[in-house]
Amino acid sequence: MAENSVIISAEEEAKLLKPIDEYVEKIQKKIDALRVDGSDKVNDLKNQIAIAKENKNLSKAQRDKIIENSKKELENAKKIEADNKEEIKKLIAEAEDYLAKHYKKDYYDVVNKSCKAAKAEENSRYEKVKADLKSEHQKKVASLKGAEEIKTEKYVLKNKLFDAQMAHESRIQEIKDRRHEAFMHKYHLIDSVAGLQIHIPAAENTETGKLQIYL
Repeated sequence: MAENSVIISAEEEAKLLKPIDEYVEKIQKKIDALRVDGSDKVNDLKNQIAIAKENKNLSKAQRDKIIENSKKELENAKKIEADNKEEIKKLIAEAEDYLAKHYKKDYYDVVNKSCKAAKAEENSRYEKVKADLKSEHQKKVASLKGAEEIKTEKYVLKNKLFDAQMAHESRIQEIKDRRHEAFMHKYHLIDSVAGLQIHIPAAENTETGKLQIYL
């Protein structure tokens, strides 16, 4: 199979990712709804109490009243948070299980394969560009007699090779970024659902390290 036959466009990549994002988004909405009067409310009330304690513009009576009311609401919010804890845990597990079964197989592996083929194609293109430039240079030099003319032509070649190298490195970086973004997107989804900072398991962190270094 030709390498370019496995190279997919950004639009094709988005189509592969869409059903995964939509599935997780549905779960995210359920979790968000369960958090509104629970964990979200708990955090808001704790902040409200902390702000009241530090607010120098409030009288003692005003401050005490705000704190007293907030603590009453906080007790209820904590109860709701506790009541919803298991349901949220199940939903998070459902999202993680779905991603484990589908993300790599249905999306990342396809993008990874596409990026490897795109890199090979770009390397081949770059080698051809260099060979063509050098061949063109040799033909021009052969037709020149003056030392200054030859020196100028060598300088032109050097600039053209430098420009070609910069363009090549830019394309390779784009491929690397695309592959890395595809890898990281899974953890952004998990982070969003779980309401935590992104955590990459050690084994997979090693993988993404390889992506950055060897692509």
